[in-house]
Amino acid sequence: MITVFKGAALIDGRGGTPIKNALLVIKDESIIYAGDANNYNIPEEAQVVDLEGRSIIPGLIDCHIHMDLHGMADTNDENYVEEKLRSIRTAYNMELTLKHGITTIRNAGSVHQIDFAVKNAVESGWCRGPRIFTSGQIISMTASGNDYFKGMYREADGVDEVRKATREQIKAGADFIKVMATGAYMNPGGIPGAVQYNLDELKVIVEEADKLGLRVAAHAHGTQGIINAALAGVKTIEHGSFIDERGIELMLEKDIYLVPTFVAGYHILEHAQSHEVPDFMIQKNVDMRKIRGSSIRKAFEAGIKVALGSDAGTSYNLHGLNAMELILYVKEGFMTPLEAICSGTRIAAEAIGIEDRVGTLEKGKIADFVVVNGDLVKSLDSLLDKIEIVYKEGKSVPLLN
Repeated sequence: MITVFKGAALIDGRGGTPIKNALLVIKDESIIYAGDANNYNIPEEAQVVDLEGRSIIPGLIDCHIHMDLHGMADTNDENYVEEKLRSIRTAYNMELTLKHGITTIRNAGSVHQIDFAVKNAVESGWCRGPRIFTSGQIISMTASGNDYFKGMYREADGVDEVRKATREQIKAGADFIKVMATGAYMNPGGIPGAVQYNLDELKVIVEEADKLGLRVAAHAHGTQGIINAALAGVKTIEHGSFIDERGIELMLEKDIYLVPTFVAGYHILEHAQSHEVPDFMIQKNVDMRKIRGSSIRKAFEAGIKVALGSDAGTSYNLHGLNAMELILYVKEGFMTPLEAICSGTRIAAEAIGIEDRVGTLEKGKIADFVVVNGDLVKSLDSLLDKIEIVYKEGKSVPLLN
């Protein structure tokens, strides 16, 4: 079956000007044409869908979420949700995520191997969800505050222990490895700027991942932690809050992507008066907010590739609202709308290593795309509430009523 979507403005994810009066043509799960309507003859047997006044973009790719967190004000409360219920809730949240146009996610840490279970359920057709890339537990040194997320961290100290911890995640089915290069701000004992693993420990983690062609993502707020992670050979820096010129230089030299997760702190401060978010989270965000924005702008202007990562699942950061990260990039003046769309499509696909399959709308790619009722060149706000059609792998996704 050939299906032709005509009349929409096509934003193909490659960074160029939108193609007006475009055609997107799919057959089975693949794109067979994407471009100007004047350059393609529609087959008589094709099913034609008129999308005049709409915009088409590639399916969005979120490189950093926590699929088994639920946006609770105090993330410590997650520890009291029964494990089987938490798994069912995760499956529900993944369906919400897909229905909001996010066709691929990278899960940056879960407890009880929930991420592996839900990924298997989606791939087996037992529930709907985006394409899921999993990391299993986050590899961390023994650190104060890790128990705030019980079961999410695999604590390991020294070269031999981190080697074993990495192999454990790979054995369990991890698609990539997540490691703590610095402390965090969402637990009471974390110091975001503080270095955690030493360079030799980080290098061993990358070495073990490399054996099977897996990438390493490094949680790194602080300056030296970013530098250490870059020298070790990670592929993505998560957060990058205090990046300096040396960090930027190394990331450019080694083609490392930045996944800022800027929206997570935004939601915490938006709900600061609710008296439900812990005081330590609010204070750390107040201290870091302007610095984080300045760092994203500095990195992007220097030419570092910035990939969408929402940190969905953290406090008030609900699954399905992932595109708010891109909206903030535009509203804060970091990027234009088209640059932000590239961040959430082509660049995100490159960061994960799946750019040969998804991330742009062009012949031969998988038919993951989103139809939006709105002019995305002017504003990305319609990504939150005006999505009309979502396709994943050539199949339409039933949307919310």
